Amino acid sequence: MDYIIILAGGKGLRMGTDIPKQFLPIGGMPVLMHTVKRFREYSKELNIILVLPKQQQEYWQALCDEYQFVEDYSIADGGETRFHSIKNGLKLIPDDAQGLVGVHDGVRPFPSVEVIRNCYETARKVGTAIPVIPVVETIRHLGTKVQS
Repeated sequence: MDYIIILAGGKGLRMGTDIPKQFLPIGGMPVLMHTVKRFREYSKELNIILVLPKQQQEYWQALCDEYQFVEDYSIADGGETRFHSIKNGLKLIPDDAQGLVGVHDGVRPFPSVEVIRNCYETARKVGTAIPVIPVVETIRHLGTKVQS
């Protein structure tokens, strides 16, 4: 049985809004709901663990009620840092569980199902996987000129 830990503990300070970005509506529902739905689209059997700060969990539940969002998932309390949040999510996985564990940023709602599938399949084959895309921007290296 595979798992995905979806981290959604940001405060959204850089966005300049009063509402954390994981709760901002996009395309008719909050960002985090899109993220959960995308992983559910990948697999109906995937165990989804949301990691939310305690002080945001009641607000999240109110949003779920408002949007009639009834996906199956567990909630872990956010930690002091990302590391601690992941650790709290891992605590919800039984010690005798078999399978893979993925970690995903909750405010990245639109990974393709193909990317998700490829990550799990690659991790199953070689032990780990991180999705990457080629850089398309120009990169310049500035340094000191070497005299010969």
